[in-house]
Amino acid sequence: MQNALTANILDALNSEVLNELDLAKSISHPGESGRAREQIIAAFFRRLLPRLYSISTGFVIDATGGISRQIDMVIHRTDYHPVFEIGGIKHFLIESVVVVMENKASITSVETLHKALENIKSVKELDRTNRSKNYTLPSFQQGSPCNPDEFQHQVFGAIVTEQSLSRETLKQELLSFLRANPNRRYWPNAYADVRNLTAGYLKSVDPPEATVIPSEARYLGLTDSSSENFVPPLIELGFEVMNFLRVAPRIDYKATDYLLAKSGKVDWWKI
Repeated sequence: MQNALTANILDALNSEVLNELDLAKSISHPGESGRAREQIIAAFFRRLLPRLYSISTGFVIDATGGISRQIDMVIHRTDYHPVFEIGGIKHFLIESVVVVMENKASITSVETLHKALENIKSVKELDRTNRSKNYTLPSFQQGSPCNPDEFQHQVFGAIVTEQSLSRETLKQELLSFLRANPNRRYWPNAYADVRNLTAGYLKSVDPPEATVIPSEARYLGLTDSSSENFVPPLIELGFEVMNFLRVAPRIDYKATDYLLAKSGKVDWWKI
């Protein structure tokens, strides 16, 4: 049973975000309106983050030279890993990144949906293990090897929007993406249309049992805002992000693999 106080706080937060999103639409300049909307969504998640996490935008890189597409919202650890910044553009080590989100005002075209899915996939494809050399760091001591098949060691990926394709088209396009990508590590973990619906996975349908872990998924489900027990999509996504941060371990990184180039010719003299 949900705590009444917690429920009231979450309902108030959701209403506040939706009201601010409505106000953002009154900004006449499209670019500034879009930036305001992005900041409103980011601010919501920022209020849920423990202190050792931050949220920003930029690219994600790995120690093998891989780089993601530009990501709207990157939630990353701030207690251990560096962030490389080039002319104000941030590059986050994949080891530091725990959640990535594509934050779109609307996803009313198949092209926009596919781009958001591919952006998330571009992060999930990066090598978080650094060729199987990385370990988890419980209390800053070496723990178990980073395992790309373990849900807690992966990066959580989500899409946030205010307007979606029709239910039928959204269902078909999501199923098409999932079926075209048999490696489930590349699948998004959640889709939240903050005004209308949540798209997610089910382990069973009778009774319905939801999951954000792609390896457990047997069905794709879409919620209905008219249903009696409808949970606001932004609150549902916020819960899943908080729950993931609770179990995501600190991942070690090898500074030499990021910072040192191969040695060239060296002149030397005996001392």
